[in-house]
Amino acid sequence: MEATTARLAPPREQRSLLDLSAGPFVLLGAAMAVLTLTLAVKGRIYGFDFHGGAWAAGRDVLAGRSPYGAPDPAKLLVPGNSYIPPPPLAVLCIPLSLLPFVPAVVAWSAACTAGLVLALRLLGVRDLRVYGLALTSFPFVASIGLGQPDGLLALGVALAWRYRGSWRGAAAVGTVVALKLLAWPLVAWLVATKRLKQAAVAAAVAIAEIGGSWALIGFKGLSQYRRLLEADATAFHARSHSVVAAALRLGTTEHAARLLAIVVAVAVAASVVRLADEPDLGAFTAALAFGLLASPILWTHYLVVLFVPLAVAHRRAGAAWLLTIPYWISPLEPPPQVWKIVFVLSLTAAVSVLGARTALRRPRARRRARAGTRTASLRCGS
Repeated sequence: MEATTARLAPPREQRSLLDLSAGPFVLLGAAMAVLTLTLAVKGRIYGFDFHGGAWAAGRDVLAGRSPYGAPDPAKLLVPGNSYIPPPPLAVLCIPLSLLPFVPAVVAWSAACTAGLVLALRLLGVRDLRVYGLALTSFPFVASIGLGQPDGLLALGVALAWRYRGSWRGAAAVGTVVALKLLAWPLVAWLVATKRLKQAAVAAAVAIAEIGGSWALIGFKGLSQYRRLLEADATAFHARSHSVVAAALRLGTTEHAARLLAIVVAVAVAASVVRLADEPDLGAFTAALAFGLLASPILWTHYLVVLFVPLAVAHRRAGAAWLLTIPYWISPLEPPPQVWKIVFVLSLTAAVSVLGARTALRRPRARRRARAGTRTASLRCGS
């Protein structure tokens, strides 16, 4: 009697309905993206935020003028947009400010699109459907249509994660914070994960970039900047998809609404940390989620940065990435109904949790491993 052990060929992988639906959803998203951007061009609102914001601010900085307007909510509501971020973004856009608006906004859109693509590539994403879902999601389409820098911010956040143990990751955190102040919890992430040197470098880089760029205009507008941020929040908090916007529409006071936003942000961040499969990724995702949800203003395009932890945890298109599609349900800002704000907030909380849950992709990997190593014993008698 002898036994012969033969390796069986792995069975053909059974693809789930969700997996099969990713491709068609990419095509649907692409159609929606083309329609949205076409209407934006025809309506002469393509790059609206870039025109009144970073592009004009770049010209102001180049001329030595302050890019900031008066800290008056009524004036901030006047159509034409105003520049609100710290000066580093304006300095970054100085080369584009030398161009006419149309070629400048086209180059800006290309740079931001390339930023998101590079971010996903840097994080090891090779599934083309993930790129399709990210690029055709409403948060990113809105970012491109308005001329916002979220694709570049996503690249900075991806660099922060990829090189989190070195000065390069710390410098990326500092740069992202200098460009977008609501990203400050990333410094807290470095502290919480005991990367104290990196936290110090990140803080130093942020201060140096903000201070250096402000020095170019003689620190004009610095003394009123805090009042400008408050005026911006007062003017627009009820018009976005923030917790504050939902609470105000439900009849709370502004103070209660802002307190509720912090409570919700803490609760979501705590849930992300508790449910995370990897503590470091959980703290990283929680920091991003807290910064977004605690902000009195939450424009949908801000959410592009959440694609970074989502890509870390899920490199293939699946249920987690399909959750980026329903953002198309509420494309208008201000949202016409409060339930749409609550829906977007709930969806953001779910995406945040899934951004720290790598376990969704493990069962299939284990099944493939078992199938690939399965053997059979064939007994033969003589």
